[in-house]
Amino acid sequence: MENIYRGIALLAILLSGCATNEAPTNKPGNNVSIAKVNEVQKKIASCIAEVNLSEDAKYVDEHILVLTEKSPNAKELFNSSDKIAFDQAAVLIRFKESTLKCRDITNELPSPALLAVYTNFYTNIDAIYKDLIDKRITIGVANQERQMRIQYAKSRFSQILKSETGG
Repeated sequence: MENIYRGIALLAILLSGCATNEAPTNKPGNNVSIAKVNEVQKKIASCIAEVNLSEDAKYVDEHILVLTEKSPNAKELFNSSDKIAFDQAAVLIRFKESTLKCRDITNELPSPALLAVYTNFYTNIDAIYKDLIDKRITIGVANQERQMRIQYAKSRFSQILKSETGG
């Protein structure tokens, strides 16, 4: 009889625990702040725009990687079968180092899932840069892979933002 009471008491405790644990819902209080996400994205964009004004970035945009919509040689760079030259690699390394300050801004994102998109993106971009510098891929392949990573990151970011904001 005592075991029956213990079993009932244990069952009651377990069931009451389940009843008080609410499943996450899309209530306004649970949502990621779109305003905060927009603020962080504006800071990142501003930082990147500033970096892209540097001579290294202008050189990279013209001779190695398509960084801007106004890249003067975009078509040629996407189709290039050239491997990166030693002096170009040095400029690319300096350019990458100058972008690190922009990467740090992503830590301000209000969602671990959104931060993970950026972290994954930067890991992939770094791998592309390394392959390019190590002459494992051509300039054209690097540009194509970089563009695919950008598109994937944008898509993934949008999906996560939509799910986290209930939109």
